[in-house]
Amino acid sequence: MSFLQPLALIALPLIALPIIIHLINQQRHRTVPWAAMMFLMRAKRMSRGMARLRHLLILLMRVLAIAALIFAISRPLSGGWLGSVGLSKPDATLVLLDRSASMEVQDLQAGESKRSTALKRLAQLLEQGDYGTHLLLIDSASGQLQEVDSPKVLLSLPVTEPSATSANIPAMLETALAYLKANESGRAEIWICSDLKENDWDVHSGRWNAIREEFTQLEGAHLFLLAYADPPSSNLSVRVENVQRWERGNDAELVLDVIVRTEGGFLTGAEGRIAARRVPIEFEVNNVRSVVEVELDTLGASLKGHRIPIDAKLSSGWGSVSLPGDANPLDNRFFFVFSEPPVRKAVVVSDDAKVGETFRRALAIPTDVRIQHHVDVIPMNRVAEIDWENTGLLIWQGTLPSGLVAEQVQHFVNNGRVAMFFPSKLRTSTGTGDQLFAARWGGWQSTTGEQSDTKGDISWWRGDTDLLAHAEGGDALPLSELRTYQYRDFESQGTLLARFDNDAPLLTRVATDQGAAYFCSTLPTAQFSSLERDGVVFYVMLQRALAEGSQTLAVASQRDAEIDVLADRNQWEPVAPTENSSISQRGLHAGVYRDEGYWAAINRSQIEDNAKTASLEAVDGLFDGLSYRRIDVNVGDTSALASELWRIFLIAMAVVLMLEAVLSLPSRKTESTPLMDLAVAEGTTE
Repeated sequence: MSFLQPLALIALPLIALPIIIHLINQQRHRTVPWAAMMFLMRAKRMSRGMARLRHLLILLMRVLAIAALIFAISRPLSGGWLGSVGLSKPDATLVLLDRSASMEVQDLQAGESKRSTALKRLAQLLEQGDYGTHLLLIDSASGQLQEVDSPKVLLSLPVTEPSATSANIPAMLETALAYLKANESGRAEIWICSDLKENDWDVHSGRWNAIREEFTQLEGAHLFLLAYADPPSSNLSVRVENVQRWERGNDAELVLDVIVRTEGGFLTGAEGRIAARRVPIEFEVNNVRSVVEVELDTLGASLKGHRIPIDAKLSSGWGSVSLPGDANPLDNRFFFVFSEPPVRKAVVVSDDAKVGETFRRALAIPTDVRIQHHVDVIPMNRVAEIDWENTGLLIWQGTLPSGLVAEQVQHFVNNGRVAMFFPSKLRTSTGTGDQLFAARWGGWQSTTGEQSDTKGDISWWRGDTDLLAHAEGGDALPLSELRTYQYRDFESQGTLLARFDNDAPLLTRVATDQGAAYFCSTLPTAQFSSLERDGVVFYVMLQRALAEGSQTLAVASQRDAEIDVLADRNQWEPVAPTENSSISQRGLHAGVYRDEGYWAAINRSQIEDNAKTASLEAVDGLFDGLSYRRIDVNVGDTSALASELWRIFLIAMAVVLMLEAVLSLPSRKTESTPLMDLAVAEGTTE
């Protein structure tokens, strides 16, 4: 229990007043033995037990009445989380708000989303209580920390509005930790508002151990999680992939894939049977609209190779695909841009010619015969020949680069390109002194010896997104069939994408500003693994990396919404929709931007559409050993997180006073007062 006026509790010792008055009243008169009273005393002793009980109850009722009055004045609050909160006010209250697209799932009757519901309930709670000297907000879209004047302001800030971005809960907690440590805050309350999506929490990341350790060292830090884990009652999402512009003689057309996904039992009828449903999809290309109906099944629907005729003179432009409104308005429209496809160029830097040729063969064959691929394989001593501006993918197999080359690689990745690092075959080079993107190679390990702690099997991989995501039809890549005979340890704080049965990493993505850097712990040749022999995983992984890195080479590029996604050019102008033209919010909302001949389409990331909700047990386990409380709430429920109980205490005071009055009624056998009866019962006469 917590109190809005805790200073009123100083008056609690006043509950002893009835007892003190009674004791003083007993000492008012001198007790004189009187023979005539002896017979009365003997008669009174017959009922002394009941008399003592009745008058003790009268005293108890008076004590409770005063206590109830004091508690009512102190304005107590009730709430499931209040058991973790003491009476002292916090030095700082931090709000970590998930603004990802999935947080816009709405209760259609209440018209409230998970995000707006969380904000309203939390603002109301903080207004009721004392949020301390500093109220701070960390939003998932910008990741920045800013001070807020009052809880009510949270409801109107631009940085609390919905966005098409994804959240990074570990990074937000690291920002909170940095503030608390830098300001040496004492008692702090940290409120996390989230829908527990796996991609937002990244429960398998190695960062959580460090976060837990840091919070353990902070005394007085209390964490609260407003968990909106309930799935939408009915929701459809749409996504466009593989947008290509092709010419046939004097005609031109767009060819694209449209994927519609269902969520929340959209097709379940009243009798629990699957009911077919047709849904209209609206296409818009440069303000020209058309509608196509598709029939949904249990997974949704897809249009592969859908063709849209366009003017042959239109070499580049934009379009969108839309669905009717449903539970989440942020995933009902997807923007795309198009232009003539660029040549996808990759460079393989290898310390072994045979390994380099393995990479070249996998990269040289495009997934579509109409796309051109160009692959160069060079040794380490010819790195100066790399055309960084026109290369989309860098494969680096060998000792990690250092000095000027390392700076060039980092600049290459930060410009939106992709680099993949594979270990050197040289066992004499441990790589302990070389570090890039906060990653470092360790020593070689074997899975075939008796001393090995792994069989070389892949025990887990991330199939919802990134290089190892399931195929478009939902089938998983055959990683379980791969065998690894030798692998190299490496240290990294990145996101784990695949691991062996001993939890050693196989593939990790390291966080960068714009592009991506991947580290793979084994090599594709038969001496090290079956990647080349089995082929499918190796080919898909490299082709996806090349496609991702080549996006920035095109005049038109598809980009995931994030704070700096448009930082590569200075003159981006909004094309559609025009209402999201605020400079501070650019890149955070879905839309189309143009800078002269360059086009960019901003959308939610793919994982926002198919990410699953993390289990409550997995999320709770991330906070083991910390002062932590999870509060499960439902979208649309804006009732108060904590309610005042002073009315209950006033009612309780009235009840105990009435009971005291009833108990104080004189007995039929005597007209003495309750205090006199108590004195007689104790063997004295006043």
